[in-house]
Amino acid sequence: MASSSSSPSSRRYDVFPSFSGVDVRKTFLSHLIEALDRRSINTFMDHGIVRSCIIADELISAIREARISIVIFSENYASSTWCLNELVEIYKCHKDKDLDQMVIPVFYDVDPSHVRKQTGEFGKVFEKTCEVSKDKQPEDQKQRWVKALTDISNLAGEDLRNGPTEAFMVKKIANDVSNKLFPLPKGFGDFVGIEDHIKAIKSILCLESKEARIMVGIWGQSGIGKSTIGRALFSQLSSQFHHRAFITYKSTSGSDVSSMKLSWEKELLSEILGQKDIKIDHFGVVEQRLKHKKVLLLLDDVDNLEFLKTLVGKAEWFGSGSRIIVITQDKQLLKAHEIDLVYEVELPSQGLALKMISQYAFGKDSPPDDFKELAFEVAELVGSLPLGLSVLGSSLKGRDKDEWVKMMPRLRNDSDDKIEETLRVGYDRLNKKNRELFKCIACFFNGFKVSNVKELLEDDVGLTMLADKSLIRITPDGYIEMHNLLEKLGREIDRAKSKSNPGKRQFLTNFEDIQEVLTEKTGTETVLGIHEESMKQFIYTVLFSTRPLLVIDEESFKGMRNLQYLKIGDWSDGGQPQSLVYLPLKLRLLDWYKCPLKSLPSTFKAEYLVNLIMKYSKLEKLWEGTLPLGSLKKMNLLCSKNLKEIPDLSLAINLEELNLSECESLVTLPSSIQNAIKLRKLHCSGVLLIDLKSLEGMCNLEYLSVDWSSMEGTQGLIYLPRKLKRLWWDYCPLKRLHSNFKVEYLVELRMENSDLEKLWDGTQPLGRLKQMFLRGSKYLKEIPDLSLAINLERLYLFGCESLVTLPSSIQNATKLINLDMRDCKKLESFPTGLNLESLKHLDLTGCPNLRNFPAIKMGWSDLDFPEGIVVEDCFWNKNLPAGLDYLDCLTRCMPCEFRPEQLAFLNVSGCKLEKLWEGIQSLGSLKRMDLSESENLTEIPNLSKATNLKRLYLNGCKSLVTLPSTIGNLHRLVRLEMKECTGLELLPTDVNLSSLIILDLSGCSSLRTFPLISTRIECLYLENTAIEEVPCCIEDLTRLSVLLMYCCQRLKNISPNIFRLTSLMVADFTDCRGVIKALSDATVVATMEDHVSCVPLSENIEYTCERFWDE
Repeated sequence: MASSSSSPSSRRYDVFPSFSGVDVRKTFLSHLIEALDRRSINTFMDHGIVRSCIIADELISAIREARISIVIFSENYASSTWCLNELVEIYKCHKDKDLDQMVIPVFYDVDPSHVRKQTGEFGKVFEKTCEVSKDKQPEDQKQRWVKALTDISNLAGEDLRNGPTEAFMVKKIANDVSNKLFPLPKGFGDFVGIEDHIKAIKSILCLESKEARIMVGIWGQSGIGKSTIGRALFSQLSSQFHHRAFITYKSTSGSDVSSMKLSWEKELLSEILGQKDIKIDHFGVVEQRLKHKKVLLLLDDVDNLEFLKTLVGKAEWFGSGSRIIVITQDKQLLKAHEIDLVYEVELPSQGLALKMISQYAFGKDSPPDDFKELAFEVAELVGSLPLGLSVLGSSLKGRDKDEWVKMMPRLRNDSDDKIEETLRVGYDRLNKKNRELFKCIACFFNGFKVSNVKELLEDDVGLTMLADKSLIRITPDGYIEMHNLLEKLGREIDRAKSKSNPGKRQFLTNFEDIQEVLTEKTGTETVLGIHEESMKQFIYTVLFSTRPLLVIDEESFKGMRNLQYLKIGDWSDGGQPQSLVYLPLKLRLLDWYKCPLKSLPSTFKAEYLVNLIMKYSKLEKLWEGTLPLGSLKKMNLLCSKNLKEIPDLSLAINLEELNLSECESLVTLPSSIQNAIKLRKLHCSGVLLIDLKSLEGMCNLEYLSVDWSSMEGTQGLIYLPRKLKRLWWDYCPLKRLHSNFKVEYLVELRMENSDLEKLWDGTQPLGRLKQMFLRGSKYLKEIPDLSLAINLERLYLFGCESLVTLPSSIQNATKLINLDMRDCKKLESFPTGLNLESLKHLDLTGCPNLRNFPAIKMGWSDLDFPEGIVVEDCFWNKNLPAGLDYLDCLTRCMPCEFRPEQLAFLNVSGCKLEKLWEGIQSLGSLKRMDLSESENLTEIPNLSKATNLKRLYLNGCKSLVTLPSTIGNLHRLVRLEMKECTGLELLPTDVNLSSLIILDLSGCSSLRTFPLISTRIECLYLENTAIEEVPCCIEDLTRLSVLLMYCCQRLKNISPNIFRLTSLMVADFTDCRGVIKALSDATVVATMEDHVSCVPLSENIEYTCERFWDE
């Protein structure tokens, strides 16, 4: 009978190895023990035990007190009675229900069947041992050995002969043992992906280090699962630490600091030492009592630095091998306590979120097919937040689809109390100033650029504070992201201040509330911001062809004297005035898309204005006279086509960005623009007759875009700002730039469709230049010396018809990725011996005078070309590279040397090929293939190995009759286009292109039937085909949103199942005059009322349906 000490949680050893020392002790076993030790797995070793025929009591005790036995069967294992008797004892422990020992057999250079049946060389050794020892063992001992050998070798184990290397198998066995010893605790199974989190944190903890004392932080926003992950991790690691504690921080009020600290110390020591009545009367007891003890300590929900200093002031307070884990929402707290090892818990991916909601709602990894869209929407509503997925998923569990549908409106509009309560904790812990900042972002600035928000709110520290507390995220490209549930929380907090009167809230974000306040003029001095996202209204406009009217009159803003942020979207012009009496004087942001005003009110002083954004406005001028624009940093008047002048900028000394692009009525820039000494960006493309001489004072200008400049506007221009990083000057009328122009800061140069014959003389310092666009500069005879353009990545010379060659200095552009020389009609040659090791795309289409392919040395070989090389209309007779993807002079097939293993994009459109190549090619890298307009092509190649192909274009391949069945291997194919394949008669059946979304067979006039080659198709184009019916199986295309079958003269039948396609947005059967079975079943149509607005089939056989989504 098993003793209490042999229970799984209190056994002395994790692993007992049984082995033949002569075979494995100094080789395989030593490596395995080292791998187990790195995973903090306690393994028994038999050092000092004298081996004899009778197994020692110490060994029997070790076997019985191990959780797992690893039996390493090797050539000489059966030669030892000691090993065989060990095996019998292990077998007993395995069969004993009280001990329930796990056993892993490992076969080291022996056949498992030989061990199991005692045959082969292993069997011979075993029989010899039995014969030699028969007088020294009990009569039935051989039967016990046979039983143990047979049963244990039948268990799941590892055959080292099947592994790639011994090191690989050692790691695999060690991981298997670790997973068996420390499985994921019960109760955490619904948290999909938790194993990955735990694995990552364990890696940071370096559990294999016995001496180190390590402190790790787990950081992330509320509701993301930090505590759940922490509890699961703690449960897994607990058995490795005799002293352990999981303590959740609880905020206390009313207690003095000293009492609070003593209380914290008492709680920790009571938990770790198991002494509930422990007494503490001074500080520092934690270090005194625990400095020699190996401790596992997890502190959850910490937001108090003193709490950390009191309990875990330093890692050295604890014994060797200790691990301290701090879970918090505040990253700054971890920094302040010098915890550098931090694991950030991020939101799960869409796929994982869908798995989570499925586990909570359905108890499995994926939802039933008819629930998929609903489950996906629920996951989106909670922004993939695990807490939200758990709460909503559990609330929907066991409900049928109708109940889900009925609950969706409430889920869209209302917050769940449990979710809100959890998320609100982070908000409540903020000070007053940061609470206001939180509301500002939730109600207005979510999605704004950080630099803009800092300017508008005059706050540098608060944003960092909110990010450290996981209440916002700052993206790598510098934008603010607030989780949609936190955004909803912030807006609800603001709304709660005045539910019945929106004019008394700080922010107005809802269209109906904005409408009420502006129409009824009920806005008060409380209002700080008005912001209605225009994208919803844009979708509304596109789908319904009508817009909600936002009625604004001349005095709508009169009561809101503290309004600072105004952002108005694309509203119907009919409800807006052409003038205003009043705009609040404290406005810092005025963003009014398609503003109908001819000018801003004369009472508006713009003293506090930071950003003025009036895109597509009807402004003729902004205001009269000179205003105090000292705060103004950005002015964007893009596409204000009626604007005739911009105001006096004499006092705009802090202006950094001015966008006047497409202000086509603007004649010139005022001379006062030279006062804007901090101007960095000036966009004037599409502005006629601009006088560029006014640029001469702008010494800090970094971005300049102009075009359509007349010679008159550039006369006398001898200066361009020296600090320019980006110069966009399309349609430049100059023959060359002035020699004074220095380009040492230039990163991008774009001068397309210019009259340039050359850019400049001599060598310029182009070390920062990355992109040069000179497309359509048909007079350009040479490009400049590129000796110093060592960082150039893209060079576009498309349509430079006068260009004859490239300079040899291009060889210095070793980082060049893309070289586009299409339609360089006079191009005759390339420099020889080029070494462009980074080049990935070269396009020489339409270079008829280029006789030989350039000898360019790539990064890996001379002829093995990278992702995409397009060479059309070039007539060569030698130097055919193996890596080309197009050659017009070939009439039957590609060269036999052609090896497209590395090819990602293959474009041979318009070629004269009858087939591409013989046999099967390795196409594992191929993602896109374009064979369009290849009229001689009778078959496409075997694509069985093109498993990553996503797009296949066969438009205009008129000799193509069918597709090969190997197309069924294209499981990642998203788009298949076969327009105007007039010879196409049939498609292969019994294939399932599981990723296909778009299928275009329009104009395939010989195609009579359409097999169901994918159930995921969303857009299906079958117009002008010979198809005779829309089959019943159309109902399987549950995702179909567009079906075009107009001008199908042979079409006779349309299955009523088309009305079961709830995703269908457009179906067009115009001019299908052969239809004899029209659909007008009112009962069927009625079932679609909520989704589809139908024009019924009429005499002209036209049917069009459109589904309106407000998503």
